[in-house]
Amino acid sequence: MTAPALSGAQRAAVLAVALGVETSSKLIPGLSDAEAERVTVEIARLQSVPSETVEAVLKEFYLDASRLGTASLAKGGLAAARELITSGFEEPRATPLLHRVEAATEGTGFDLARRAEPARLAAFIAGEHPQTAALVLSRLEARPAADVLTRLPAESRADIIRRLSSLGTPSPEALRSLDEALRQSLGPQPEASGGAKKAADILTQASREASKSVLEALQAQDPTLASEIETLIFTFDDLVGLSDRALGRVLSGVDQSVLALALRGTEVAFQERVFGAISERVGAAVREEMELAAPARVSDVEDAQRTIAEAALALAESGEIEVGATESAATTI
Repeated sequence: MTAPALSGAQRAAVLAVALGVETSSKLIPGLSDAEAERVTVEIARLQSVPSETVEAVLKEFYLDASRLGTASLAKGGLAAARELITSGFEEPRATPLLHRVEAATEGTGFDLARRAEPARLAAFIAGEHPQTAALVLSRLEARPAADVLTRLPAESRADIIRRLSSLGTPSPEALRSLDEALRQSLGPQPEASGGAKKAADILTQASREASKSVLEALQAQDPTLASEIETLIFTFDDLVGLSDRALGRVLSGVDQSVLALALRGTEVAFQERVFGAISERVGAAVREEMELAAPARVSDVEDAQRTIAEAALALAESGEIEVGATESAATTI
């Protein structure tokens, strides 16, 4: 691998692994998702990069090769790509990008079949036509093919071996179709992200009217699930259930204009609870902005309220505050 022969994405990949994860992870998020995907795919494909290639690439990027200590080999690989993505990106960008990079660097479906555990490959073959099973086994070495065969139903083994013995040259279309099926079955699988918590997160982001409508309909269909989801939903109204310290921490990071907008139309008792958690100076500024502001759309007020609720949830997820199931503002205040 020589520097002149490298594409732009490959040069960027060499530079990234030479600089190391800590530095590169601060640069990668500045790229678009498409650019980041191309670079990290190339990182995953890299193995050992000769020091002279690293030095040439670094010089192209106006870096001092000797100062960065490039005498040793730079190490790429899928592990380096994974570390760079997880270090440099926050969700929701990291997981989809990582899955695309993994899928792009795993090789063909037949490559995946050769590396798959015999039990997993046998599970795939068992659901396919015997001719397909024969074609897959024909692409394996004898030992792993035998391991897979012994895990298949006894009644199908002879038919598969018979078909394999007389197997001709498959059509390109058949190979492409099987390759895709193998990639889908044996390639990286995104983790499931459903459940009551996910449903609650979605309803938290929805408008108040939509969230209420869904919960009412769900209550009629599955009261237990509706109650579980409802306890996981955290809204602007639930702020009053936070401790004084937690509420103060949330509001300290909220823009005054957002808070003034979010408090539109709320009950006086709710407002006083909020003002009690912020300084008198900030409270006076927020009150003044509320008095002087022009009428606002309900959707804008709800957006401001969601922004504050999201800030509270972010602090809870980081462990800075605790949020629990609280009563609604109507019954708490």
